[in-house]
Amino acid sequence: MSRLIRAELFKARASRVTWILVALAPPLCVLWAGLMVATAESGGATAPQIENVYNMAQQSYVFALILGVLGMAGENRHQTITWQFLVTPRRERVVGAKLAAYGIVGLLVGAVSALVTLAAGLVMLGLAGHPSWTPRVPVVLLGSMLSVVLYGLLGVGLGALLRNQVAAVAVALAWFMYADYLLTMLLPGLGRWLPTGAARALGGMNMRGGELLPAWGGGLLFAGYVVVIVLAARALTLRRDIT
Repeated sequence: MSRLIRAELFKARASRVTWILVALAPPLCVLWAGLMVATAESGGATAPQIENVYNMAQQSYVFALILGVLGMAGENRHQTITWQFLVTPRRERVVGAKLAAYGIVGLLVGAVSALVTLAAGLVMLGLAGHPSWTPRVPVVLLGSMLSVVLYGLLGVGLGALLRNQVAAVAVALAWFMYADYLLTMLLPGLGRWLPTGAARALGGMNMRGGELLPAWGGGLLFAGYVVVIVLAARALTLRRDIT
């Protein structure tokens, strides 16, 4: 397994797309953090508003999600999946190595984004005359990193389920960037139970009216979604004809 994981990490590292997406993640998080600072109360940001600034490290989720999808579905697009399973006939090991590798990639994306968001948040809040810290900020950053890791695993699962790279990326972006938000707008009470709402809760985001679950509850729920998708993907991969 260790050799398979190293091989997957080598393939990810050798891809130019990986480096582009990893590089794009922190600037997007900083942009969102700046928007949070701009919308904070002029008389001094409240603790939830300060924490939401640092929660924007979670916005790198979209890049970890895409990388996970590409890492799995890309094998089908480039027709390398047959060789992959010939070299390693035990398909469950291939899936496990993909999950481990893109969990590590997700951790890298989340960690870099968290560090950059932390630095930018301290500067922007200070320049705007707001308090720049609360005792929960480390927890918020850690939760944001964990949610990005889970999104990376989710991407692998979706890539295995759908196989078509373009379709998998389109479905992932459509659901996690639009469909979840639309359902939440139509049925506000449903939002906390959807994957995006659960991931937001894990990242320590504060919503008006307390619509989200506590961080531990959101983390368990989001992890449950990921486990279900990964198990379904694993079952299909073990039985599906790849020719």
